[in-house]
Amino acid sequence: MPVPSADPAAPSPRRLLTNDVFERLRDDIVRGRLEPGQRLHDQELAARLGLSRATVRTALLRLKHVGLVEAVPNLYTRVTPLDLRRYLDTQDTASALYLFAVRFATPILSDESIRRLQTWVAQLGSSRTDPRVIDRETIFTGAVFEGFFRVFLDTLDNGPLDRTLARLRPHLERMFGLFSEFLPAETIDTAFRRAVEGAAARDPEAATLGVHLFLEEALGDFHRRIRELPEFAGA
Repeated sequence: MPVPSADPAAPSPRRLLTNDVFERLRDDIVRGRLEPGQRLHDQELAARLGLSRATVRTALLRLKHVGLVEAVPNLYTRVTPLDLRRYLDTQDTASALYLFAVRFATPILSDESIRRLQTWVAQLGSSRTDPRVIDRETIFTGAVFEGFFRVFLDTLDNGPLDRTLARLRPHLERMFGLFSEFLPAETIDTAFRRAVEGAAARDPEAATLGVHLFLEEALGDFHRRIRELPEFAGA
């Protein structure tokens, strides 16, 4: 009896390690543990992580492709500095894609998907010490994306849409998390409750109106407040 060959679709150990390093460095950048503009040295990172420089370089290249790291050959590799204009452009693109997903997925949501949304929204804000302040940990762990938007994306099962949003999300989470004190929690909660009510009725107009409240009013307030920060003066 022939010996079964390795599954050609199975990821190699090297690829798994690279994924781990990518996720760890991505998380460190989004959370600000690796600060905006901080220089990155593959040898230093490899020693700290106990991995080869080649593995770290591959992960850094992936981070460069998603815009979290920038490099000038033979000069430096660094964490991409915060750029309000770049963030706003990213947010505009993501907003359009999220609205697309909600509008077209809502009429075809399964009963189980609706239950997922209702369970999530029922717990919204339950972990907050102050109900008026967003817990930044829920941003860094992607709670809103996984609890709300993921349901619509899973329903559509659109690979290019998923991949595009995966590239955009870290930039949004980074800005939301680092400046979470400026997010209007009460408006955000109201927006998602309305969106889930619309989704539960399989009413795309009502669901997207709730999402619009989040994107236009809640994030509009957030953007006005962060524009006043010294680091974004003149942006």
